[in-house]
Amino acid sequence: MREIILFSQTRMTPDDIYVQVTATSEVSGRCRSVVVLVPGKTVGEYKSKPAAKKDDDQAIARQFADPLVRYIFTHRSTLGSFKIAHSFSATPPPEIERERPDFTREDLKAWLL
Repeated sequence: MREIILFSQTRMTPDDIYVQVTATSEVSGRCRSVVVLVPGKTVGEYKSKPAAKKDDDQAIARQFADPLVRYIFTHRSTLGSFKIAHSFSATPPPEIERERPDFTREDLKAWLL
């Protein structure tokens, strides 16, 4: 599994962060995406802990989103060998506006695209 990480050029404050994770099959080229909403409150609470790493907000949001995304991808049809790409946004993608999340875990919400 190869990984590609895409970071936006804008600096985000501890507001809500939407983490989109796209898995692309290296054999068929087929893609599956999951969008996870990581609340700014969750990022802020993590950063306030004395033992917290000095990561940026996107890296922290990714730490929270990745376990849920792994769960979702491993409980869906397999893509075989695949590569992963992450992207981050302060606003929800249009595909999930007004949609209920497909998954929730604690404060996290996730949508399959």
